[in-house]
Amino acid sequence: MFPISLLALGVLVGISDGQLVSNCTDLDTNACILFHKAKPNLCSIQTYSADSCKRFCGNCPLQCYACPTPVLDPNDCNTTTSCGTGEKCLTKHLMAPDGHHEYIMMCGTADICQGTSLGFQSSIFGKRALVDEPDNNSHQRYERDILISCCDTDFCNMPTVATTFLPTPPAPSMPTTATTYLTPLGPLSHGCNRDIVFVLDASGSVGSSNFRRALNFVKDIVRQLDIGPAKAQVAMATFSTQTDIHWYLNRHMSKQDLLAAVGNVPYHSGSTHTGDALKAIREQVFTQSHGDRQLAKNVVIVLTDGKSNNRLETIKEAQTLHLISDDVISIGVGAGIDMKEIQTIATDNHHVFDLQSYSALHTISSDLMRIICNA
Repeated sequence: MFPISLLALGVLVGISDGQLVSNCTDLDTNACILFHKAKPNLCSIQTYSADSCKRFCGNCPLQCYACPTPVLDPNDCNTTTSCGTGEKCLTKHLMAPDGHHEYIMMCGTADICQGTSLGFQSSIFGKRALVDEPDNNSHQRYERDILISCCDTDFCNMPTVATTFLPTPPAPSMPTTATTYLTPLGPLSHGCNRDIVFVLDASGSVGSSNFRRALNFVKDIVRQLDIGPAKAQVAMATFSTQTDIHWYLNRHMSKQDLLAAVGNVPYHSGSTHTGDALKAIREQVFTQSHGDRQLAKNVVIVLTDGKSNNRLETIKEAQTLHLISDDVISIGVGAGIDMKEIQTIATDNHHVFDLQSYSALHTISSDLMRIICNA
């Protein structure tokens, strides 16, 4: 007997906060999660799979924004569509050399999500130019043109944009600087119940100032998440000569506690044993006793500024980690990284970020959030 009756949950049908909702929904997704824990064969029961937990059981078509012709402002896209089997919501974001932005929103097949068909008149795709170029060619390495994002929750392909605001005029002795805020233009996701592990490079080449910038970046991401046992859970590890797991997924269940914990992570210096860190995440963090949830996707975010001490071991551990983690995101910072190694750590090229400095971390916040919650 379930603790909550479906009849009681029925009053929730049709309630909306003004955002778009799918016409194929669960009565209450959180309740479906609870029901599934008590009854693992939930989705094999017709009552649930075809009615009460239809979307939870994967029996609803995905709903996406649909503007196949490029628009300059994502807010101008107000048409939607139902995707076909195997398709995801897709956004193609063109960052033109003259500074203007264009967006295509649609359902996408696997080949489009991998960049085979772009829809823009450009030969370069992804978050940077193709990495067949030498690593020392920093101008080409950091060139950006088209960003392709695919996600798998209803209406998740409404992009975010960066808006620049000038602050209140400062005192005469203070310089005036602009601040960039990442502003969501639509619903990022419905729930984002992910098991997320941040893995930060704390080796000697990073330095204490950059390590503090990395922690502040983690805080920025955490502030955008809903934290809780049925929402997002976050673990933290740092690595240098050794790997330190500072807390597991089930340790901090409130955003306030989590932010405080991030602020207290120490910097240790040392060499760069990336492979050991990936192994520790797989063997120690993604375990049921430490909070890993069967129904929540696993996300690993690796942030590093250098080559690992054992490249072959790092590649081996990354490939093994891919078997249990839905999304492994790698963020390489600076000129000292091994670009091919960074790519191998990540799930695919669309899970790779290539930055010139730790000061640029804030520029990828919205793209990273989209991958975390919707990939």
